[in-house]
Amino acid sequence: MLQYSVGGSMDRDDLYVELSFNRVQWGEISLSEDKNSVNIIIYPDDNNVMEFKYDEFLALIEKAKNHLLDLEPLEK
Repeated sequence: MLQYSVGGSMDRDDLYVELSFNRVQWGEISLSEDKNSVNIIIYPDDNNVMEFKYDEFLALIEKAKNHLLDLEPLEK
């Protein structure tokens, strides 16, 4: 099940929610302290972190979705 939980830490300047699937954390959505920027952070594995600006991430998803909707079905 896809879930989120609100997080906070004295070691960080931002507010964030942890993203998880079946109780395994796979990323975060973080809000800067000044509340001017939101980032999507994804942990593909224990050694790597991918960080994206929220608006750019959503724009890419929307563009990809629209592209898929415009495709014609493949014929058998």
